[in-house]
Amino acid sequence: MVSFCDIPLSEIKSHIEKYGSYGIGLSKKWGKRKNLNPVLYVEQDSFLSRSYERALSRFVLGEAQAKEVTDPDSLAVLDVLRYIKNYEGSLTRSNGEHDPMYRFSDEREWRYVPEVSADCDMILEDRLFQKEEIREMAMEKISRLRLSFAADDVRYIVIEKDSEINDLVGYLRQIKNRRYSPEVVDRLTTRILTRAQIMEDI
Repeated sequence: MVSFCDIPLSEIKSHIEKYGSYGIGLSKKWGKRKNLNPVLYVEQDSFLSRSYERALSRFVLGEAQAKEVTDPDSLAVLDVLRYIKNYEGSLTRSNGEHDPMYRFSDEREWRYVPEVSADCDMILEDRLFQKEEIREMAMEKISRLRLSFAADDVRYIVIEKDSEINDLVGYLRQIKNRRYSPEVVDRLTTRILTRAQIMEDI
């Protein structure tokens, strides 16, 4: 899956503090065109959570014990799992920072996941992914899947500091002959924002 956050630029300060100073803001129209969908945030002990657990147990887990899950209804129930996330819970970041009760719903996450019919595993257990041959096979299957975007889909390019602007503009101009016209490059350069601009001015 690929995850995005539906956060307006005016509300992005706390997100930058948590996730870093670099990002690309894409249009909502692009997300809808690419079949992204908002995450379904579920409270662990809610009625909805219990109902989904029952459906998963009946349509998927029972079938999976006997054979590979291939029934369309079972696959549909399993597909929903890829869009479910805890409303809140424990979160430990890569820098070691720990929040025992982080509210995931504040991220307003949207996700892209391949269609059920795509030639790849919808869900692969971590214990299986740790096996090199299975991991390589899984990565090969998804290598053909691409979530592309055009320059016109880009609303913002966020970088950390002013001193990086020239390097970024130089890179955009360098690749123009392969991908972007000079007009497109000029348009993209107007969409560059720095962390300082966001934290101080927005």
